[in-house]
Amino acid sequence: MLQTVQRLFGLLILLFVVSVSSVAQTTISGNVTDQSFGQEVLGARVTVKGTKIFTETDELGNFKITTNGSFPVTLIIEAFGFEPTDYIVKSEKQKVRIEIGDNTTLLDGVEIQKINISSKQKESALTVESMSLMAIKECPAADFYEGLGALKGVDLTAASIGFKVINTRGFNSTSPVRSLQIIDGVDNQAPGLNFSLGNFLGSSELDLKKVDLIVGASSSFYGP
Repeated sequence: MLQTVQRLFGLLILLFVVSVSSVAQTTISGNVTDQSFGQEVLGARVTVKGTKIFTETDELGNFKITTNGSFPVTLIIEAFGFEPTDYIVKSEKQKVRIEIGDNTTLLDGVEIQKINISSKQKESALTVESMSLMAIKECPAADFYEGLGALKGVDLTAASIGFKVINTRGFNSTSPVRSLQIIDGVDNQAPGLNFSLGNFLGSSELDLKKVDLIVGASSSFYGP
């Protein structure tokens, strides 16, 4: 009888040891660094694969995580700006040094440029000189019309004390009949003279948004 009790007691102890060992917790410590520069990664999430057990790395990239699973254990490392990485820990004595690579995404190039002409003018076979709204406001001349003389290929000629006229391409005439001055789609020629009297009958700079000067034959743009 005594031997039977001893055997049962020994069996219970054995079962207890086996059950305790089966639920024994394992602690894994390691370090996470950047693969490109070797710097420690702060705030990387380390998760035991297949479980909800996770932790995060400290400012030195170190972490410590406890799991009930048996080896090998797969860790999933995730961090902002880095590719998710799986790392297999085969034993508790293994030195865990995990390197994670950058999550590099190439974006399409964006070209930013300042254009003073419209897309329609850009596509046409024309030479366009423009004065923007900002240029009109900051014009150092007495009025914006005199400021047009600073544009490439433009020559302002004093036709009279009261007004100046625009000439281009080497022409220097006080009666530029070869020029067409249009304000909001309306021809600004003086009746009987067949040319514009400068800005004598034109618009105030307060009403202007933009001034475009198209040098050369423009029938392809405005029609005959």
